[in-house]
Amino acid sequence: MDWSAAGAPLIATRAVHFAATALAVGSVIFGRLIAVPVLLDHTAATIAFRSRTRRHIWASLTLVVISGAIWLLLQAASMSGMPLIDALTADILSTVINETQFGEMTIIRAGLAIWLAACLISDRAVAAQWLGLAAAIGLAGSLAWTGHAASTVGPIGYLHLAADALHTVAAAAWIGGLVSLITFLATPKVRESMSLVRDATERFSILGIVSVATILLSGVVNAAILVGSLHGLVATEYGRLLMLKIAIFVTMLVFAAINRFRLTPQFAAIESEHSSVALRHLIRNSAIETILGLGIIVIVGLLGTLHPAIHLQDVSNLLLTRQH
Repeated sequence: MDWSAAGAPLIATRAVHFAATALAVGSVIFGRLIAVPVLLDHTAATIAFRSRTRRHIWASLTLVVISGAIWLLLQAASMSGMPLIDALTADILSTVINETQFGEMTIIRAGLAIWLAACLISDRAVAAQWLGLAAAIGLAGSLAWTGHAASTVGPIGYLHLAADALHTVAAAAWIGGLVSLITFLATPKVRESMSLVRDATERFSILGIVSVATILLSGVVNAAILVGSLHGLVATEYGRLLMLKIAIFVTMLVFAAINRFRLTPQFAAIESEHSSVALRHLIRNSAIETILGLGIIVIVGLLGTLHPAIHLQDVSNLLLTRQH
């Protein structure tokens, strides 16, 4: 694992960029698919929640743009083989932007971020809300073209890109949505009505189930392409990091199950002491899930800088063949 002066900034930048994208995209998805229908006839609660969630959406989107620019500069230095300060020339940056897939995707993602920002500014219009949702999904899904999936060739490459795009969108919907769920549950105007809490948590549970199912299916495809075997999973650094990611994911599922099957049903008892306690526990568990999810994002930032396990196995097999 490259924790050198060159490697650590790239890992950190990737992790920050992925986290900021997840928070921005997940918040937009939560707002359009959960908050809007739940708060349809509750103007005061809508205004209160909207003012809270807009702050972290804008902060996340700003961080997406800044970290994306830094990532581009670091990639320019890496591709040119020059120190960062020497790589910051018009010729090198122009070459990276115009002649590499990563540079082209950076421009596309910047355009999607601008599109999303424009929709957020005018999101009182229903059309702008749906266009913003489309831009957010595109912003998350386009991350697939910045990782290993973009290097996979042939029909398998198309499958890999599709699976990775679905994986990133589903992860953003879940992890970023958790932040908005916490914001929603902590909004005083919302907490005045346990029916709003119940409706939102039930809707988010459905979103969570869809997200988890998508993550599992797309994760199996990605693992089959990038790891290839049980030996690759346990014998390589890439595989061991992937197992750590899976372990954290399973822990998140445990908390999600507690929220869904133990805490959410208690909100049926409107304004009771049990429902208030359940609400506090739900917020706490959601916060733990979010922290675990951010831990997974850090691991993803690491995995993207490592050679996939299957490539290392191919090299090892080739060396063994030559020895014999």
